[in-house]
Amino acid sequence: MNAVDPLSLARAALARGDARAALVLITRALAADPRQAALWAELGRVYLAIGRPDQTGPALDRALTLEPDRAAWWHLAGMALHAEGRHADAAELLGTALRQPDAEPGQRVALAAALLDAGDAARALPEAARAVGECPQDAQAAFVLGTVLAALGRHAESANAFAAATAIDPSFAQAHHNRALALDEAGRAEEAIAACDAALAAEPGLVHAQSQRVFLQRRIADWRDLERRSAALRDAVRAGRPGVAPFAFLAEPATPAEQLACARLHATAIAAARPLPSPPLANSAGIRVGMVSSGFNNHPTALLVAELVERLRATPLVAIGYATTADDGGALRRRLRAGFAGFHEVNAADPAALAAQVRADRIDVLFDLRGYGAGEVSAAFALRPAPVQVNWLAYPATSGAPFIDYLLADRHVVPDALRAHYSEAVVRLPHAFQPSDTSRPVGDPPARAALGLPQTGFVFACFNNAYKIGPPVFDAWRRILAATPGSVLWLLGDPAGAFARNLRVAAAGAGIDPARLVFQPKLSHPAYLALYRHVDLFLDTWPYGAHTTASDALWAGAPLLTLPGETFASRVGLSLLRTLDLPELVCADVADYVARALRIAATPGEPARLRARLRDARVASPLFDLPRLARDFARAVAFMHQRARSGLPPADHDLSAA
Repeated sequence: MNAVDPLSLARAALARGDARAALVLITRALAADPRQAALWAELGRVYLAIGRPDQTGPALDRALTLEPDRAAWWHLAGMALHAEGRHADAAELLGTALRQPDAEPGQRVALAAALLDAGDAARALPEAARAVGECPQDAQAAFVLGTVLAALGRHAESANAFAAATAIDPSFAQAHHNRALALDEAGRAEEAIAACDAALAAEPGLVHAQSQRVFLQRRIADWRDLERRSAALRDAVRAGRPGVAPFAFLAEPATPAEQLACARLHATAIAAARPLPSPPLANSAGIRVGMVSSGFNNHPTALLVAELVERLRATPLVAIGYATTADDGGALRRRLRAGFAGFHEVNAADPAALAAQVRADRIDVLFDLRGYGAGEVSAAFALRPAPVQVNWLAYPATSGAPFIDYLLADRHVVPDALRAHYSEAVVRLPHAFQPSDTSRPVGDPPARAALGLPQTGFVFACFNNAYKIGPPVFDAWRRILAATPGSVLWLLGDPAGAFARNLRVAAAGAGIDPARLVFQPKLSHPAYLALYRHVDLFLDTWPYGAHTTASDALWAGAPLLTLPGETFASRVGLSLLRTLDLPELVCADVADYVARALRIAATPGEPARLRARLRDARVASPLFDLPRLARDFARAVAFMHQRARSGLPPADHDLSAA
């Protein structure tokens, strides 16, 4: 046997998947001669292969001490740090590898990926572009370039990069899927569906692509084969197969138990390499509250929370905001920045950096105002930067996450009978959990004709997102329209877009004149809010109902007809209407929903009577009493904080009406 036999044997063992045998061979050889740099490097490679990147570093340190100019070993050490989640450190070592005389062009793609994961997409971009130039037939290089471009918001270019990756390797299912995501962000939903189909052709079991395809279909009212595809998502969740997006799943006809299972699968996949040590809590007064959101711009979350943040200044809480999206330069961003006691722009921060900022601010109770929606930062919450962490407002369901302690809700969205389907301890406010902004004026809209509405006739409306409008909802609307001659249904959407086109086809197929569907393009918020003055009755959707839109309608004086189900997402309209004491607008089932809509439309003066009831309730009820909500919010936070200070675990709690 010559001197290199142990190394050859170890590499052969590793190649056939026998890492244990490789480890034994290398360990024995090093015991005989610890000066063999190549053996130390191979030991590091074995540790990385068996999922022990923490042991890879020390082995590579020994190898590089003996032979410091080996690019492959610097590269391997960087990959180990990347696997540990130490992305910035990994980028430094990967850069060192590329400076060695024997560096290979194919190693550059790892540097771009590490820089991206470290939150430095700007530095990652030239490295990714150079990697593609050096290795034009490397599908992984094109994939990383597409990922970097997506992180920079350059979605059309990102889609092109992913297309290049799939041209090199048509079986690259994840690249097809990521191309679908990029096309969706670029506003090209129908092309995105085709990209999902390509991903599923390459890998039929790719649940992420199945989930995205169904959500895209719902977004453009493409209901072909939807029932079967929706059932497949529920089957995947019940089977414990990860990949169904929890936010998109809220639009499926799923049970609360299935939503919990979906959320738990997602939470389990969120890696928390090394949660931070438990931080100290404030003594008593001046509890420091953090709110993290991707919606601190011209966004529904900002519209809901802006006044509450301002009102919290009159409570003992010290509220700090963390904006995870770039400043859009709008009035809401400026208002929130002024409203919070402190405000951080953290859109460029990776999870570790965001967690470090929260820790540096000594936050006691940290609220996640994004959850599992677009722009989620759950990985930062998984690092446990605050002693108490809360799911509230933006994600209307359970997080299923062990790193989220509480859900802030009310008795209507989470009633006792459904409590078992929430992983968090539930703190229920005495009135509606959802704030609103009562400083918004409701102006006068343009004339009906200017908006495409008829001069006379009942105006039903639903300005909910398109994905909330499914076949059962549209069937109920068809029945309502058929029984109310001269009425129209006013919807939010591009009149020339796929959503409008598909709904018109559905209407025609159901015997309804497509011209009775009026599509309203998006407007500025004040102009949009004024539209509700033309609305006789707002028709809610299910199983995902109106949330911010429901508050908008009620604030602007438009009656809202809702059909609650068993899930949080279906019960927000119920919460708002019960708080307003308008139970006559809460329906028991679909037949009741249709019957009530028809009765309101057919009864002379009924829309005006409901508007008057709503106008009085707006003043008398707690729903739009933001000073009261701020006090209740502060009491809820104080309860959570006090339990943590006392060393007690999170617990359910119902706040009494103050």
